[in-house]
Amino acid sequence: MNNRQAARTLFGVAALLESEGGNPYRVRAYRRAACSLLALPAEANLYINAANELPLPWLGKRLRRKLGELLTSGHMQFHEDLLDALPPVKRELLGIPGVGPKTAQRLEAELHLDGAQAVAHAAQEGRLRQLRGIGPTRERQLGQAAAELVRKVA
Repeated sequence: MNNRQAARTLFGVAALLESEGGNPYRVRAYRRAACSLLALPAEANLYINAANELPLPWLGKRLRRKLGELLTSGHMQFHEDLLDALPPVKRELLGIPGVGPKTAQRLEAELHLDGAQAVAHAAQEGRLRQLRGIGPTRERQLGQAAAELVRKVA
């Protein structure tokens, strides 16, 4: 796993924690760790020590351990636990490329959409534009991504 992929996962964890009303300091720590990974001069895998941790001074002990796990195995159990704790509807909406926790919440709460098929259908009807911040281009992108996800699953 490279730095960019690891940072994307950390940003995802921060967004999930924030959407659940998590501790803002913890959310900030994950975002800061993601930004720091992107700023490293070399791949973070080179810095992992024998304890399977990323020993960077600005990371806390638990975050160093979680980041070491992510970089060596390609996944982070904490991230998977956060995703598993989500309701099935929100998990399916988060599976659509371009949909994060906040957008998934808004799609479910404001438009009552319950999955990728519903998002694709709503995009065809032009209903996604009812959400603030979603225009024709973003609607088309989300509709295409949802339709592609439905095709892959079917």
